[in-house]
Amino acid sequence: MKDFIADKFKIRNYSMGDKLKKSSSTFPPINLGIGDLDINTNSIVIERSMEDALNGHTHYTNPFGDLELREELVKYHRDNFKNYDFSTSDIFITTGACHALYLAFKSILNEGDEVILLAPFFPIYVDQIKLSNGVPKIVKTKIENGFQIEKEELEKNISPKTKAIVLNTPSNPTGVCYNQKSLNIIKEIAEKYDLLVISDDVYDFYSYENTFTPIFTLEGMDKRTLSICSFSKDFAMTGWRIGYAISKVPNLIETMEYINEGIVYSAPSISQRAALHALKNFKNIKNNNVPLFKERINYAYERIKKIPYLQAFKPQGGIYIFINIEKTGLSSKDFAEMVFEKLNITLLDGTSFGVDGFVRIACTLDISLLKEAFDRLENLQF
Repeated sequence: MKDFIADKFKIRNYSMGDKLKKSSSTFPPINLGIGDLDINTNSIVIERSMEDALNGHTHYTNPFGDLELREELVKYHRDNFKNYDFSTSDIFITTGACHALYLAFKSILNEGDEVILLAPFFPIYVDQIKLSNGVPKIVKTKIENGFQIEKEELEKNISPKTKAIVLNTPSNPTGVCYNQKSLNIIKEIAEKYDLLVISDDVYDFYSYENTFTPIFTLEGMDKRTLSICSFSKDFAMTGWRIGYAISKVPNLIETMEYINEGIVYSAPSISQRAALHALKNFKNIKNNNVPLFKERINYAYERIKKIPYLQAFKPQGGIYIFINIEKTGLSSKDFAEMVFEKLNITLLDGTSFGVDGFVRIACTLDISLLKEAFDRLENLQF
């Protein structure tokens, strides 16, 4: 029989790791790999969205998204951030942030166009750029510089083919929150070379040291920024699959919607109602969720400092820690595999994030489980 699979999919390298492997360790499994929060969606959000379902919100919505939700998003951003002004026509509700990113890359990339990625980066960016016939251009940041952006390093990677820069702050995986200097570098380069900035703002709640500053709000950047946002991590709503895109870039939101009409038409109506109720209760949800993950991040960081073969940048935000394992003498892949085989702890190999010598852990488990994981790591024999 003919092989019906397209050539480009016959070899598949899963950027987030092999999901089928099994450890031979006798330890109970601890998964510090995938970033799915261990807390449930707020009960008020669940109850009110189910009431909406009973009241008839079970149909397609407007393909750009439920108007009431978009109106609430306009209000939320205007009330909680300086200079974050846009209209309901500048928002597109999507089936998660990854969906929004994919539609964005499909909308802007011609064959061979380049997109700047600041390493370490979220691995899905590479996959989506390639699926959109674009070329990822990797610009590495350094732990010695707190993973902040260096203008010279960024600018030398700009070419006539460069179309966009992806910015993710707070960062997955490093937890860095780009400071004003780094944001200004992005702004300066984007304006100088006429580039689009795709700003992945998924972890905006989780900025522990300073108030989150969306690059969209910098002077003039609203006309060359696409902000990608999500309810998954901020509101513990990963399974509801709701994200959204904001942009005043001419025709961008309309193009994303056009492509999406051939995929899912509109995001799930019940999930959009849940997002609406989450926004209306955001202060309570934020005050409950953020301290929990900040405590876990701080606990994990303090444990890492006491293990001689590990080093880490202290996250300023997010829910992850990117751990330097170079003192072990092992590659990221070999270290992650050894920890899985010997200790039954799942970590993510740093090469997926654009750098070797690191692994990522997600602080998405209770501190008692984090303690157990670090107790095992502390006693690991090479």
